[in-house]
Amino acid sequence: MKLLRCADIQFALDDSPRFDLASVLAGGDGLDTRPRILAYAATLAEPAELSVPQLAALAGMAAGEAVDEAVLAGRHGADTIMALLERGLLVPAVAKEGAPVPGGDGGAVDWWPPARLAHLAGAWRGVDIARRRDDGKTTSTSERVAEFGPAPTHDYAVPGAGSMIELPPPPAGPLDDLLQRRRTCRNFDTRAELPMSAFSAMLRRVWGVIGTRELAPGAVAVKKSSPAGGGLHALEAFVLVRRVQGLAPGLYHYRAMHHAVEPLRKLTGEEAAAMAYRFLAGQDWFLDAPVLVVMVARFDRLFWKYRRHAKAWRVLHLEAGHLSQTMYLSAAELGLGAFVTAAINDAEIDEELRLPPMRQGTLAIVGFGPATGEARNIELEPVVPSPATRRLGR
Repeated sequence: MKLLRCADIQFALDDSPRFDLASVLAGGDGLDTRPRILAYAATLAEPAELSVPQLAALAGMAAGEAVDEAVLAGRHGADTIMALLERGLLVPAVAKEGAPVPGGDGGAVDWWPPARLAHLAGAWRGVDIARRRDDGKTTSTSERVAEFGPAPTHDYAVPGAGSMIELPPPPAGPLDDLLQRRRTCRNFDTRAELPMSAFSAMLRRVWGVIGTRELAPGAVAVKKSSPAGGGLHALEAFVLVRRVQGLAPGLYHYRAMHHAVEPLRKLTGEEAAAMAYRFLAGQDWFLDAPVLVVMVARFDRLFWKYRRHAKAWRVLHLEAGHLSQTMYLSAAELGLGAFVTAAINDAEIDEELRLPPMRQGTLAIVGFGPATGEARNIELEPVVPSPATRRLGR
């Protein structure tokens, strides 16, 4: 049988301390601080620790190079090759007639290797923030101050700079009021449905396509209300509907060119709530939003132009930020609460949406809907006016 190395694989030398029972039993501090080799791949639920012989076996194979199992066993030992097969880091060159090679789909996408490592290493699966809080495994702000000292100042001045030169009051306009009304909502109305008119407005304003321009045959740029790298707009909107008037609970994909939604999966109200909880990694203060929008990056589209580019992955996160701010302002204008979060179980979401690994991936979730007047969860409102706000009156 011929074997291939997993196409999307990155290695890291990890120096983080780990609990070591043997150290405790020997009278030590219970920490193992020896560096270890970790392998990250789209096919792995968690990083795999490798031995030096296992690393050598993988490093000796080029991506796409099929090598006979017996040859590899002769070079590196049968146990080494079997361990890599069991972990999915080596895969059969042909799993089944006509079936794709596991872990090979992303190989044609030209990732910048450090970005690929960050994307794989930063993925979450099974994280439950509310449970960690309830189990006493999180720290409060006052506890962090007590342990680490005060946070770096919120009123930053460049050391050695000259005296401040105050600027005159800027002209007032409707945008100023809208910007001041922008806020993150942690208290959504648990019973309210989002009107279809507001749902339609939010999707169109934030993710809808205004127009296109053909750059060359086979290459089309897109204009939306927010900017995007190369005009490619490689972020898709997958919508988890819980309470929208006239629309059944379920998963949908927003067809931005047509201002329409494609049904992907029907859900009961209970199923939609459970899915939202998993997607949001247990952030129960966002759970009651009637609509969640999962922003999914199409790496293959952006990296088609920016191949192995050191800035391309960063640009996708900037685009998610642009869309989020547009979403916030639209929500403020409609009188809705809104939020954005990247603390999500992105690996689980990718699987739920059946995204092709390393070609597409979840970056963030936004949500919006009617807020409640009840302060069940802490919000950053009201605030103490800044010196500039007091001086300018707004």
